[in-house]
Amino acid sequence: KLKEILKGKLGEGPYMGLFSFISLTGILLIVFGYESNSNFIYSINRTALVYSKYIMFLSLTFIVASTLPTYIKKIIRHPMSLGIAIWSCFHLLTNPDVSSIILFSSFLIYSILSLIIAELRNSGIKESSPKIILDVLTILLGVILTFFSYNFHWYLSGVNLS
Repeated sequence: KLKEILKGKLGEGPYMGLFSFISLTGILLIVFGYESNSNFIYSINRTALVYSKYIMFLSLTFIVASTLPTYIKKIIRHPMSLGIAIWSCFHLLTNPDVSSIILFSSFLIYSILSLIIAELRNSGIKESSPKIILDVLTILLGVILTFFSYNFHWYLSGVNLS
């Protein structure tokens, strides 16, 4: 596997640094390369707009929960994939332009494939001892991330939410 080869040649730390650099570069290319256009394929789902803050909180909380030993992670076997799927679905409902459909559909397809592959691999979730305090921290971080993503969405993506 490529991952094992790179880890063997570079070492754990440099491999993680390289992987993080490539990931960050990809995210920056998406943000700076994304340009909204007016070629709407369907109409904006107004109900999704009304509830999007709450659903995005749920999505961001699941994403945070994937990194900590929480009861959320124990109950929802793949919270990262589920969080990305929810995030991308709601962005698809509220962004009907062609560029957005391509971008958010890619994330949705990625999260679904990630979930299917993880289940087929039968890569059992590592047994951990969840702590309720980490669930509380996860929810708090979900609130904070939701607050910042809504209030600074313009600076992150160039799209104003108000």
